[in-house]
Amino acid sequence: MRIAPLSTCAAMASLVPSAGAFSMSNSPGAAFTSTSSAAAASTAPVSRLPSLANFDITPPDARLPWVPDGYATWNWRGNDINYLEMGDPTKPALLLIHGFGASAYHFRYNVPALARDYHVYAFDLLGFGLTDKPVQEYAAEVWKDQALDFMRDVIGPDRSVTVAGNSLGGFTALYAASEATSSLRADETVPDVKGCVLLNAAGRFR
Repeated sequence: MRIAPLSTCAAMASLVPSAGAFSMSNSPGAAFTSTSSAAAASTAPVSRLPSLANFDITPPDARLPWVPDGYATWNWRGNDINYLEMGDPTKPALLLIHGFGASAYHFRYNVPALARDYHVYAFDLLGFGLTDKPVQEYAAEVWKDQALDFMRDVIGPDRSVTVAGNSLGGFTALYAASEATSSLRADETVPDVKGCVLLNAAGRFR
């Protein structure tokens, strides 16, 4: 697994196995976008989710629609987790994790662009966005477990995944990636995390 702390995303193409290159976007709220070729974009893979089935990713300024009831629901530990999926399932899997106070919609400009070259997933962390907000103790372990279980249960235990996170999502991404590549969960089926991208990640690491 490779880890890259990035203030920009110029190096992201080296972490996710695809021909696409990455650069910063001037679109509002964007963290990174793909600069893939027009030929790749023309294939316009369709999301398997009914809420996004008719969405067109080909325009350069494509933006995810806001769906008040959520894009799709994954039940985790008795809580409804809002998530989205977009792109060709035969392409490399990429999981985006938002930061504190945000949601998967934070990546509304990034997901369509990235979906031209990757199979993109994003979810709302427990306690944020359209995901349930149970009254409980919240700690880094909660969101780490959510990320690992999502990769296993939704993306699939047999797929390799690159995980990218911003702010709190960066902390969560690194924590999950580290545990997935260790023996801490050796008694469970864990995802194969191939890369971890930190976008202005929260926390101190050593």
